[in-house]
Amino acid sequence: MNIYSYCPICGTPLGTAEIENRTRKTCPSCSWIHYENPLPVALAYTVNRSGELLVVRRAHHPAYNEWALPGGFLESGETPQEGCLRELREETSLQGNIDRLIGAYHRESKMYGSLVVVAYKVVVMNDALQINHELYEAGFYPFERIPQINIPLHQQVIEDVRNHDHQHPL
Repeated sequence: MNIYSYCPICGTPLGTAEIENRTRKTCPSCSWIHYENPLPVALAYTVNRSGELLVVRRAHHPAYNEWALPGGFLESGETPQEGCLRELREETSLQGNIDRLIGAYHRESKMYGSLVVVAYKVVVMNDALQINHELYEAGFYPFERIPQINIPLHQQVIEDVRNHDHQHPL
């Protein structure tokens, strides 16, 4: 999250103004406006052929040492689906296919500010894991044995999938 004090175009100290019903930083010299936009994140609710859920234990902040769903920030030029599958592959070496969109969520993060999180259900055919430096451990678990997940958004995504799958059984 960039916190500007000076205009990135002309270097003039920024002021504030009411623009589009919000207080925004703006340049009094060249009229540049600082729009604070959310960072895009993708989450992978990943299941294997047995229907077990992949959960990972994070080795970095935010949510250090917490169990979570794999995911991360989108890169420039990639779709949310591509970013979801890339993050899954980078963190766990798993190749998957998007089954469906679970939902889009907004969250505020102390570390990163405003986030828009897009969650997908991903299915993998081969569940042989090889984790990277971002994780302490990862594994597929039957639903009743999933480690405790304390991240509210990840809890919500899991609950949203359970509610959808209960309402729309195969």
